[in-house]
This record gives sequence, C-alpha cells and structure tokens, in this order.
Amino acid sequence: MKYHLVPGGTLWENGVFCVPVTVVKKHLKFAGEWQLKVLLLALSENGVADAEELASRLGKPLSAVEDCLEYWVEEGVLVREGSEPEPSAAVEPPAAEEPPKRVLENLPMPNLAPKDIVRLCGEMPELMNLLQGAERVLASSLSASMKSNLVNMVTYYGLPVPVVLTLLEYYKSQRDKGKNMTTRTFQTMAKAWAEDGVTTLDDASRKLEELEGAEELWHDVITQCSFEFRKPTAAQQKMVARWHSEFSREMVLFACNTMMKYNEEEKRSLKLIDNILKEWKRKGFTTPDEVKAAPKDDGKKRKSSDGKLRRKPSFDIEELKRKAALDDDYDI
Repeated sequence: MKYHLVPGGTLWENGVFCVPVTVVKKHLKFAGEWQLKVLLLALSENGVADAEELASRLGKPLSAVEDCLEYWVEEGVLVREGSEPEPSAAVEPPAAEEPPKRVLENLPMPNLAPKDIVRLCGEMPELMNLLQGAERVLASSLSASMKSNLVNMVTYYGLPVPVVLTLLEYYKSQRDKGKNMTTRTFQTMAKAWAEDGVTTLDDASRKLEELEGAEELWHDVITQCSFEFRKPTAAQQKMVARWHSEFSREMVLFACNTMMKYNEEEKRSLKLIDNILKEWKRKGFTTPDEVKAAPKDDGKKRKSSDGKLRRKPSFDIEELKRKAALDDDYDI
C-alpha cells in the first residue's frame, strides 16, 4: 500500500524546507532518533543550529544535543561557526625543543590525474604492487579516485604499502558488514595512522585490535545506557578508545551504572561517564571493588572532620568543572 502527503490545507501553511537527498539515502539507516530530530530543526531554521536553543526546544541536555550536532559535523553535513581556517593564516612553528608528534596538514590530498599516477608508478615500483594488491582486496577494478587516494597515502602521508593494504582490508570488511565506512573515513584513518607513526604490520595489527575493542565497548556502553547514538563522532571514538586503553570493560560499564544511578535520565550523557572515569583514574581506582571499598557518603548530610557538611556524591559536569577550578590537581 502506498501513502501520499495531504495535498493542501493547514499542513502547508507554515511553509516548507529542503532536506538533502544524501541525508535520506546515506544517513537514515545509521543516524539515531535525536540526531535526525536535531538536523531537521536545523534545516527548518535555514540550516542554522544553535545548540542551546535546540536543547531548550527538545528538552534535552545541552551536552546530548552537542553530541548530535558533532555527528553531523563529522559527516560533513554541518560545520562549526568560524571553524574554517583563514586562507592566509600563518602556521606557527612548534616552540618545544622536543620533536613534536608528526601532524599532517589539514588539507585534502592532491587529486592525482591518471598521467600523474602512471608517472609515480614508474618512479616507485611499489605503487604498482599497491594498486594490484588493492584490486585483489576489493575484488574489483579501482576507480580513478580510489587510485589517487591509495597512491597519496604512500606518497603524501608516507605510509608503507603493506600498512595501506591492511587498512584497505579493514575498510572492505566494514563495508561488507553494512557499516557506514566511507572513503572519507578511510582517508581520515590513514592520516591518523601516519601521524601515530604506524610503519609496520605489527603496528597496523595493534591499531586494528584497538579499533575492534573500542567498537565493542561503544556498543556495550550505548546498550547499557539506552543512548540513541548509533555511530560515534570522531571525538567520541577517541574518548571510547581512551577508555578501552585505560580501563577494563567491567570498569567502564560500572561507570555507566554509576552515572545512571546519580543522574536523572534527561541529564545522562557520555561526558558524565568520562568525568567519572577521570575521577576514578585520579584516585587510582582500577576495579569496581576498589571503588566500592572507598569511603563514601550514605546519602545523608553529615559533618566531616573540618566541620563542613558533606552531601551525596555527584558527577554533574558543571559541578565537577567548578571543583576543578578550585583544585589544580583535579583532572577533568
């Protein structure tokens, strides 16, 4: 059975706005309920999204709305106001005496024409091995843009051919699983690997193990907390990857339960979980048993040794920020 919009009447009295077809075809399957709501409201306001206003209209915490907006920034649908670099802006050289971490220019890779690729393959025979290996991995011939991307990963980012092919296998596996693994994400990962100094197959294997572990942890967290997110933003990926490297899965899920225990549903967020884990790391806790064994309030107001009243612990972001402002040793 087919359905049609009502052709007239009050439905249309407030006007219409456009939704890019790409959003419907590419993101409808992967974006969560609140991410779509946030984008629709932004589109209805001529594509301008004010995080505080959206939070007020939706009755959601500001941090949750900002997470939704960051998803669309990472997908190239929205852009942060004033985030575009000035064309004439000078890049300041690093002042530190120690060799800084390699940081690649935040510029698109060169668009190589077929003749450029042929020339480079003649100068660097390993590039021909790269393109042939890539066709075997993808089980298809390569498009001109894919050839350009792969060659650039070696010549522009400086990644070894085996590392690029390993990353390409991951890209292919994610797409085969139905994941929203785009060419842009593939390029971003290649850039990150180059900056992290991934130069061997052992390095690449370790990176993929970290990715898979962080992906499983992300799924566990959003399931445990009943969050609407389906795909993490780049910032959320880094945050969860940090959790995976610093804490056990049991400890992270215990932090999720702690966050839900001390915060009402509308105030729950990933940032609160991060604050809890940072607090526990500062105190040296590595297991839930150590957290449970630590002295804590019973929920009633009582006086401490200095005569001040102590209250039930809170992991509210603003309260933790205020505490951090008064305590130089407080990590947040």
